[in-house]
Amino acid sequence: MGSLQLEDFAAGWIGGAASVIIGHPLDTVKTRLQAGVGYGNTLSCIRMEAASNPFPLAVSPLFFLQLKGLT
Repeated sequence: MGSLQLEDFAAGWIGGAASVIIGHPLDTVKTRLQAGVGYGNTLSCIRMEAASNPFPLAVSPLFFLQLKGLT
């Protein structure tokens, strides 16, 4: 594997992981707000979700993406 290929691989991996880590929790909050579960605003939704789950919900998609890559 050449140096340029390794750099491209690393950049793609970091970009994909950052997208899941940042995007998935925000998408979860957006979905909860759209469902009208009873959150007053975005910040109250984030606070309630953070209190109920100390780890961001991004752990689950990253785990399953790794499993998908193995198949």
